[in-house]
Amino acid sequence: MALAAGLLVATLVWRIPFMLWDHLDFAPLYAGWQSGALARTAFFRIHGGHLHTAAYTLLFVTTWVSHGQTWLDCLASWMLLCLYALLVFAMLRDTLHGDDGQTRAAAVLIVFLALYPGHLTNLQWGWQVAVFLCLSGAAVVIYSLTRATLTWKDNLVALVGATLALLSFSTALALTPIALLAIAVRSELGVTARIGFVIPWCAATVAAVCAPRGDAGLLAHRSADAVGMLAQAWNIAHYALNYLGSGIARFATGWAPWLAMLAIVAGVVMAVAAGHRRATWPWVGLMLFGLFSAVLTALGRTDEGASQAFVSRYVSFSSTFWLGWVGLLAATTRDTTSKLPLRFALGTIALFASVNAASMTKRAERLAGEARADAATLCATWPNLDRSLLQHMHYDGAEAALERLRVVHELGFAPFDRCTSTGRQTQ
Repeated sequence: MALAAGLLVATLVWRIPFMLWDHLDFAPLYAGWQSGALARTAFFRIHGGHLHTAAYTLLFVTTWVSHGQTWLDCLASWMLLCLYALLVFAMLRDTLHGDDGQTRAAAVLIVFLALYPGHLTNLQWGWQVAVFLCLSGAAVVIYSLTRATLTWKDNLVALVGATLALLSFSTALALTPIALLAIAVRSELGVTARIGFVIPWCAATVAAVCAPRGDAGLLAHRSADAVGMLAQAWNIAHYALNYLGSGIARFATGWAPWLAMLAIVAGVVMAVAAGHRRATWPWVGLMLFGLFSAVLTALGRTDEGASQAFVSRYVSFSSTFWLGWVGLLAATTRDTTSKLPLRFALGTIALFASVNAASMTKRAERLAGEARADAATLCATWPNLDRSLLQHMHYDGAEAALERLRVVHELGFAPFDRCTSTGRQTQ
């Protein structure tokens, strides 16, 4: 409760106060929706490798209700994060029944990683509601498919969760192999029943990947020669390790990939040793979601360099790997007599995650200050905006930023709704 409340306060205090960066692309969509021309906008198109249709739908509602104020977007993201955390808490309740100090410490660390301050850089930016739709959808899938019994209702709920996640962020493609594995290990079900559960997942995945506007391009443009493939494989692995390591060690880029590599090796050993112990299933699912997310992102972003994997917005996904890893560790060592390795591992992750959280909290505060300064400058200088100011407001450059800001101005949205006739922003 304290973590959730703290995140809510920090999110609203440090929110990005107007449509900025990728969020500016939503302004033409909203204008098209208001004018009845939504079909001619990018509503059903890939944006930056992702299909955001579900996120756009939610943003239509929040933007209409708040009249372009971003606080409601941020509140929606926070509520979705709380749903994700509640599902993680349900997994915790169902799998870790020990009342010893080490199990309680692991439970506290799991809750901390679920409501992680590392989420702040996504929570404060209304555009990233897509991230939290994806996270909550992933939690629905993993929780539904790893319950004590698997029914058609559970499978249907999981499919709905995966669909919402995929219509928000293409990282949700990572859920398909997880779902297939979760169904395959159900030894209590007959082969026919398992095939029946698998068929809709296969059909949905084929439809998503092979659709004309699908995300199959993530797997394209790989080098065809052997040397090139090996080099590319190394680059993908390096990127993925950086991505995973940033979940707890974004502040220590030299340590991050090594921590991730050690955690992957240890995670594989624990998962194999656990065999079919049901208490480990949801944690393996969360760990695999983080790992597969890293690989999928690496396939699409490797060309930007391995250091790009440390961008702060990825921490919301990479932290799921560490959350699952801690749960797997606690579940597999619950009955062991020697607790020293468990204490050391938990202490190390807690230390790195705490420092990482503090570092990312400071970054969120700094971003909020810079965004407020940009809002004030927009008010003071509109429409004669400095090109250097516009240049960093959109990935396509100054002209694209100015074009979208004109739409925001016409809609009367923030920050222009608080600009006085003298060009200053009211408080």
